[in-house]
Amino acid sequence: MARPSVYIKLKLPKRLIIGLSGGADSVALAHLLLEQREAQGLELSAVHVNHGLRGEASDDDEAFVRDLCARWDLPLDVYRAQPPEHPGEDWARQTRYAFYRQAVAQRQADAVALAHHRDDQAETLLLHLLRGAGLTGLTGMPEDGEVLGVRVIRPLLGCSRRQLREILAQAGLAWREDESNQDTRYLRNALRHELLPLMERLAPGAAQRMAATAELLGEENAVLEQLARRALNDGEAWLPLDTLKDVPPGLRPRMLRIWWQRYAGDAMQERGLSRRQTEQLAQLVEAPVGSRCNLPGGCHGYRGWTHLHLLGRETTKPGVTLQILEGAEGPGDGKTSQAMPGELLEGCVVRTRQPGDWIRPYGQAGRQSLQDYMTNKRVDAPFRDAVPLLCRGNEVLLAAGIGAGAVPPFAPANENKTAYWIGVMPWMKQ
Repeated sequence: MARPSVYIKLKLPKRLIIGLSGGADSVALAHLLLEQREAQGLELSAVHVNHGLRGEASDDDEAFVRDLCARWDLPLDVYRAQPPEHPGEDWARQTRYAFYRQAVAQRQADAVALAHHRDDQAETLLLHLLRGAGLTGLTGMPEDGEVLGVRVIRPLLGCSRRQLREILAQAGLAWREDESNQDTRYLRNALRHELLPLMERLAPGAAQRMAATAELLGEENAVLEQLARRALNDGEAWLPLDTLKDVPPGLRPRMLRIWWQRYAGDAMQERGLSRRQTEQLAQLVEAPVGSRCNLPGGCHGYRGWTHLHLLGRETTKPGVTLQILEGAEGPGDGKTSQAMPGELLEGCVVRTRQPGDWIRPYGQAGRQSLQDYMTNKRVDAPFRDAVPLLCRGNEVLLAAGIGAGAVPPFAPANENKTAYWIGVMPWMKQ
């Protein structure tokens, strides 16, 4: 048999957990990794998830894996799931990765190794193509990436299913067959047993070329991903419209998907934007102020005067504080700094807006409700509850990054102090 390094060229992390279902591919992966254990100084263990979906067959799979790992002297963690009344593929996947996360934590492992191979990659490309995926979807599965909070490596993406069966045959190793994998009512199974064999007959080597295409697209996708991330902020729930207008239109959808993923976080990692949702969010860039679109998880996008906003879950508000400095060299700009007599500050508090707040805009006659003032200043509605205010009762003297109220004109002879706002104020007009 060929050396294991011929089949596994990926640099492997030291502490590795093998996802061992008992099927042919995972048994071949475990065998190849064990062949390299001593040479590469690997610390290997295995994890098996009994989903409980196939009755005795599931229990027989578990027994097979236990016996195999005992013979190999391979540490094993077994997890047994309790399926709901109507389990589906998504439930099984979510459950499996939840157990993987637990195993990684318990073993203090670097990653989980899965046995996806070249034919799986071709199937994935076809599956995504039939579902209307864009470039990211057509890159297939990465050799080293993160799935649902778990670092996953796939050392066998350069191997075919046939090669793995040959490895098992030469090593005299048995495996378990999952009869559900033969059911062509499922799209992936139909691709595996019907479409791919036809493509191989029509164009021998089709699977290998498709996997190579996925790898090439992955390299190009990584470049675009890097460009998109450079153009974004640090994952806030707001995004300046100018940021989107200054990039090529073809890059906007990718930026919006990354922005959404940062906002959604791990809790909604699997609730990515569909193509339609991405298009609707992108259309807000040219839409009237106040326009909205629906997004996953009860969230929605909102078009403000200056920013796009993601709304619907708690997010970190801008951290802005007020510093009072002794003396004043000038009147200040009325937005980030303002000179005022020291006695005017007595009894004032810093807070965010409350019902009944009002302001007498500096240099203007009369007073306005704070709501009208912020509207006139074109402060995006989602920002308004986050703007820090210097207030005396319901009267606003200073609105951070927006403007001043009834502050006396600057007089150098007065005993002035300077109110200075410090922090990020995305609502501020430059």
